[in-house]
Amino acid sequence: MSSSRHTDYHMHSTFSLDGHYSPAEMCEAALARGVVEIAITDHVEWEPSGRHTRPDFDHYFTALGSCRTVYGPQGLTIYSGLELGNPHQHRAEVDDLLATYAFDGVIASLHWLDGQNIHATHCFEDRDPYAVYAAYFEELGKMASVACDLIAHFDRIFWPGTQLYGPPDARRLEGAVRPALAQIARYGRVLELNTRFLTYEPSWNDVLVTVLTWFREEGGRHVAVNSDAHRVTEIGRHWELGQSIIQAAGFPGPAPLSIWRPVTQIAGY
Repeated sequence: MSSSRHTDYHMHSTFSLDGHYSPAEMCEAALARGVVEIAITDHVEWEPSGRHTRPDFDHYFTALGSCRTVYGPQGLTIYSGLELGNPHQHRAEVDDLLATYAFDGVIASLHWLDGQNIHATHCFEDRDPYAVYAAYFEELGKMASVACDLIAHFDRIFWPGTQLYGPPDARRLEGAVRPALAQIARYGRVLELNTRFLTYEPSWNDVLVTVLTWFREEGGRHVAVNSDAHRVTEIGRHWELGQSIIQAAGFPGPAPLSIWRPVTQIAGY
């Protein structure tokens, strides 16, 4: 582990349906892996089927308070947060949730595109892949208007696309991607470089550098490097590689949560 002050503001505990470890176990692992600041950002999801899932936030905040008491003195800063799935399609419910609880960081993610799960290759069936990429980024641009701090895993759609067609051609992406990045920048959102696929083969890391460069050129100010960990072994993964990618795009380094939101607005501190 390098001497850099590693941060990880996107991870899931057992308060998410797909989380495998308690908040305390995530904190223990973060400290062991050299991470000094974390946010536990459990899922709030609206599925096309109509099912809605969300954590028991009363118990979630109690658990985070206990973790701060135990792990804060050991050098770990713990922020509250949540990950909203397709929040621009559920604005009234999002507004009500954010009015009820004070979160330190709010992540917006696109998990569903035209009723299909974007993690699966089904979303490309009978469609031109670049039309799917264009539709995905168009939705990211719309999502930027939601009350959030960070737009997550902008490249997630490249994973199923690469499985089917190989890495995308940045030249064919630019016309669709730049307008979305301009919207994200206009609303002042942080863009997340998710580290999950940075060692995937065949790699599209050169495309990540290009897209992040476009984001900077469109006025984007900050990029975060997060793991989207669902297991303790994934916390802080590939952080140095993520840092090198955003620096290659002209950003000084990963943005800490205190830059996303002034410290006076952070509920837990």
